[in-house]
Parts: sequence; C-alpha cells; structure tokens
Amino acid sequence: MIERLVVRNFVLIDHLEVEFGPGLNVLTGETGTGKSLLIDALEVVLGRRASPDYVRAGADRAYLEVVFGLQGGNPVLGELENAGMEAEEGLLILSRELFGNGRNVYRIGGRTVPLSIFREIGRHLVDFHGQGEQQSLLRESRHGELLDRVGGPELRSAVERLEHLFRDWAEARRVLEQYRHDAMERARRLDVLSLQVQEIDRAGLEPEEEESLREERGFLVNAEQIAHLAGESYQVLYGAEDHGPAAVVQIGRALENLRALSRICQEARDAVPILESVLNQVQETARDLLALRERARFDPGRLDRVEARLALIEGLKRKYGATLDDILRFRETAAAERDRLLGSEEEIAGLEKRIATLSAEWEALAAEVSAGRRKTAAALEEGVTLELRELEFANLEFRVDFQPLDGPNARGREQAVFLFSANPGEPLKSLARIASGGELSRIMLALKKLLAEVDETPTLIFDEVDAGVGGRAMQAVAEKLSAVGRKHQVICVTHAPQIACHANRHLQIGKETAGGTTRTVVRELDEEERLEELARMLAGGREITDAARKHAFEMRKSVTDSRSRGLRESDN
Repeated sequence: MIERLVVRNFVLIDHLEVEFGPGLNVLTGETGTGKSLLIDALEVVLGRRASPDYVRAGADRAYLEVVFGLQGGNPVLGELENAGMEAEEGLLILSRELFGNGRNVYRIGGRTVPLSIFREIGRHLVDFHGQGEQQSLLRESRHGELLDRVGGPELRSAVERLEHLFRDWAEARRVLEQYRHDAMERARRLDVLSLQVQEIDRAGLEPEEEESLREERGFLVNAEQIAHLAGESYQVLYGAEDHGPAAVVQIGRALENLRALSRICQEARDAVPILESVLNQVQETARDLLALRERARFDPGRLDRVEARLALIEGLKRKYGATLDDILRFRETAAAERDRLLGSEEEIAGLEKRIATLSAEWEALAAEVSAGRRKTAAALEEGVTLELRELEFANLEFRVDFQPLDGPNARGREQAVFLFSANPGEPLKSLARIASGGELSRIMLALKKLLAEVDETPTLIFDEVDAGVGGRAMQAVAEKLSAVGRKHQVICVTHAPQIACHANRHLQIGKETAGGTTRTVVRELDEEERLEELARMLAGGREITDAARKHAFEMRKSVTDSRSRGLRESDN
C-alpha cells in the first residue's frame, strides 16, 4: 500500500508530505482547495503524461515521490526481480522529477529507469478510478477487458497466452505473404544479392588489409629516398673506407683502449660495459639499415599492384560500407538473405505448417477462454445485479452479451458487451448508449467491488466517485467503498459526508496564502476535527449549525458502532 507521498514544487504545492494508512483514506476540503491535485500528483508520479506547466511558478523542476509498503507475494516483487531490482526492508520508493523544459527523470529505489518499466511497476501497485475510467465504460472494447479481470488470474493468464499465440500467428502470416508477394521480385533480389556476395568474395578482403596497404604505398612511393638514406647511413656506421673510418671501427678501437685502461685505472672500469652496449647497438642498427635498404629497392610493379588493390577497396566501400568491417558485415547480411531466398520453398512449407499449428492451438485456447468468460459472465451478472440493487437500482437488469469475432485475433472468439436496463419494460441496451453519469459511477463502483475480490492491486484510488449520486444511493456507495477498504487500501476524494464518515483516515486539504503566494496544505484530522469537517460538509457551504454537528456525531457513531459489532462477531 501507499505509505507516504512527497510533493515539491507541483502546481500550488511547494512542499508536502502526506501519510496514508490501511483501509479507507478520504480527502475532503472546500471547493477550489485542490483536492484532486493530490490525485493528479499520484497519477503523475506513477507515469501519467504531465505538462511542464505542472512545475510550480518560480521553480525549475517538480519532485514527486511515493513510498510503498510491500507484503510477500505481491506480483510486483517478481517484476522488480526481472528488472534487477528489489524492495529494501519491505519498502519501495518511486520518484519522478519533472523539469520546466519537459524533461523527466524516473527512479525506482534511487535507480534511474525507463518510463516503460516505471509504469509497469506502478500498474501492479495502484488502480485509478476517476472520471476518465468511468467514461471508459462507454467504450465497448473496454467491457471485455473488465470481464477478463473479474475472471481472476487464471482467465487473465489464458487471455495473455491467447494474445501471444495470435501475435505469433500474425507474424508467421506476414512473413508468408511477403514470400508469396512477388516471385519475380524475389528472383530479381536473389540475382542482386548473389552478385554482391560474389563481388565481395572475389576481392578476398582481410579486416586489417587497408591500413597495411596504405602504409606499404607510403613506403613504396618514397622507396628511392629510403634506400639512399638507409644505405648512406649504413656506410657511415659499417661501410667502406671512402666514407672514412666506419663508426663501428672507431668505437671498437675506443673499446680496446678502454679495456686496457680499465686494467690500470679503477675509474675506467664502469665505462667498459656502457661502450660495449653502444657498440652492439650500433652494429644492430647497421644491420637494420642494410635490411631496410634492400627492402626499399624500387619495384614499380609492386606499387602498381598496391594502388590497384586500394582502388578496388575504395570501389567496394562506395557500394557496401565506409570500412572493411562494414563491407564484410554487408556480405554476411546479404549472404543470409540470399540463403533464405534460396530456401524460400522450404520456408513457405515450414511457415504453412507453423500457421496451421498456431491456428489449431489458438482455436483450442480460444474455446477455453470462451468457456471461462461465459462462466465469469454468469457470476458477473449475478454480482453486479446484487451490488447495484444495494446502490438503489431496484429494477435494473444487467447482462453480458457476446458478439462473435472473426478469428484468429488477439481477443478470442467473442467481444463482451455490457447491456443494461434501469427500468422495467425497457429493452437491454449497451452501456455506451444509455447510461447517465451517475449510473456509470455506480456501475463502475459495483465492478470495482467485485474486482476487489480477485484483484491483487493493493491500492485503489477514487476521484469523486460520488459525482452524480445522491440520496440513499450515496449511503450505499459509502458502504461499498468501506467494504472494498477491508481488502485493499482505498484513497478517495469526496464531497459526501456519507463517505467521509466511513474513513479510517481523514485528510483535509486547504489553501494558505502568505507573502502573496498561495500553497496547498494537507493535515490529518483527529476525531473532534473530523466531526467539525463532517458538519461543514453537511451544511453545504452555509453556516455550521448545532444540528449539523449533532448529525455529524450520529453519523460517526453509527459507523464506529457498526465496526465494533463486526469485530465482536468476527471474534466469535
């Protein structure tokens, strides 16, 4: 469940920390105080699209953080493990920074994550019910999704497998159609690929060849000068007498003298190995220069061959890639496509067999899903009818109709459509065509109540579920929310005292103005403050009377007495 929400620089909120508890948490306050702003903050921190306008005026960024307490067995623990993360000491922190330039940073447990992972984790933790979701009942495509959710984990798992089967089937069909699309085009493509692979293969390229050739070309272009300089240097070090005494001869004489000197002079001994090393290095250098002179003897034919090889490589680079590695990768890709096209007849036969297998598997699983849906539909019809009668729909009729779909497809053999009639004698029609706002609100609450029995989402958030509801129906709505709160954490924005009096935790939202700046504040009410807030809500904007305070007291007493009776009965 949500344990704490931290909000900084978000619209009218400069800095706010709100603690929530188990059961039913209600948010109340006068009109215009920003009750729905906290719900907005919760939706935004869990990944909803957000405009940079949400950043409080004068700030460069907004910061939102929500702390969840997790219990063992929560599905989100598996999602965290798959993403290489874990909850620490049963706590999970999700945070979001929203910058004024539109940039966003999402973190889970302090680790930056992509939005997709962030949203997926949040989806397992919180279920939002606001006016938008209520209106989603007007979309018939949403009815099937709700039915599958009511069906519980087993039905949802079967539907997910059905979707995977359909995707595999559709991909196999797409590839098969691509093969069959144009035999002439395939033959033309095969010719092109074969020529490209042959051209690259004939070149016999080596990965490091170009660099080596360019170095050799530089050497060959300067070969005459290299041979002259290397030869002259060799002659000076180790050559004929017409260049004067060779360096090795002179150093050798000096070394002989130094050895003789070292026998009679202690100070000369350390210089002997140094000069011996110098002589060895000069001799080695002379040999290297001789070898370099021999290698540099000009071979015009070799230079032509190197230039031709480099020109060939440049031509291939213009066609197939900027580097030799690119050319060789192109060759592998082209060869793979060529081989696939060469084996296209085998591929076609294999694809046809795979499509038939997937289609048969889809049919079998679709039949299983259909049976599960019809069983769920019967239970849903009974459950919704019972729940809605308690919500002051005395004469309603609710049915789940199944409209056939052409298959295979991602949803199965049928599309579920919720049919509804509020009055006797009226024909059943789709919710999308007849339900009013208040009716939609109560129908969605009834569905949420039933979903609470099977749904593993720990926190349910309702934004003004009381909209369009009044009279005795409001009391029934309050009791439904309280019942849902016994199995889930519920956070609810409400104007209705009938709902607020059932809260396990009552939070009041208000505004404060200081120094010309307005900010939103939230505080938890104690019992005495709750009674005063209930009296204000009962007064409906008028002066709070003693009668309103008395009514508020009686409402709270009725709720607390009812809970006490329930606890005694459960103990017995």
